[in-house]
Amino acid sequence: MLVCPSDHHIVDPQAFRDAAGAAAELASEDHLVAFGIQATAPETGYGYLHRGPPLGAGYEVQSFVEKPDLATALGFLADGGYAWNGGIFAFKAGTYLNELEKHRPEIAIAAAAALEKGVRSGSDIRPDADCFATISAESVDYAVMENTGRAAMIDVSMGWSDIGNWDALLRERNPANEPNVVVGPGEILGATGSMIDSDGPHVTLIGVDDTVVVVDGDDVLVVARDAAQRIGEASRCRNS
Repeated sequence: MLVCPSDHHIVDPQAFRDAAGAAAELASEDHLVAFGIQATAPETGYGYLHRGPPLGAGYEVQSFVEKPDLATALGFLADGGYAWNGGIFAFKAGTYLNELEKHRPEIAIAAAAALEKGVRSGSDIRPDADCFATISAESVDYAVMENTGRAAMIDVSMGWSDIGNWDALLRERNPANEPNVVVGPGEILGATGSMIDSDGPHVTLIGVDDTVVVVDGDDVLVVARDAAQRIGEASRCRNS
């Protein structure tokens, strides 16, 4: 199985295919393989993989590291022994199920019940909704990868981004490294490193560097690029 989030951006598809092949070799030996993305910046919004001893075409995973603060992320970058955890995995289905049963038996039992009571139509399988709803929402990382003794990783440099915030989207929209990015009606004057994304009203940004302005219907967001990870705080405040 190759587990890939659907919203990631990959610049070099061949590098991805090569990495998938290397991961499949390790997975065939009953390892659960994570893709370690080459860390090119001290990102605080990503989890990290700490490389362990060499293992075939890859490495053992010495540890999974949660999203660090900036000082820690700078240390990881300087160390060179850490890679971004891209949330892309390869493993044999049976090996994964064995590890799931070992580390999260309640999820394995509920998933098996949802399958057993599901509806089959040709090649389609629709799990039983009631059983499926009882499965706790937990990522592959937390449920299995951080607990298994079979975790491995392969390194890959493929121009990857999870487009996880507006700053990441700005960078991907600007491959030619233009001064600014404007999507929709707008103009930026006397500033660099900024972006406007408007679905209607014309926006003018003057003399404000490294800023993102987003207009979505009646909602307006103005955020400094280095604070893009904090947008969730505003959402929580608005919804509370």
